[in-house]
Amino acid sequence: MFKELRIGFARTINLGNYESMRIEASVTADVPSECSNDEYAAMKASMQTELRQLLEQTYREQHKTGKG
Repeated sequence: MFKELRIGFARTINLGNYESMRIEASVTADVPSECSNDEYAAMKASMQTELRQLLEQTYREQHKTGKG
């Protein structure tokens, strides 16, 4: 079984006028040695949710900052 689970995502967004913004993030978790398949699946699902929230928050903050 794995000792560590890392999930990441990156996206480049076209802002128009030859401008773009790249957002990337990853989350990492240690996998307990006695982790069952169901616990592992739940861990992955939780990390996907966390990653999505992180990306959305980063986009909102950076896009707001970029607009001044």
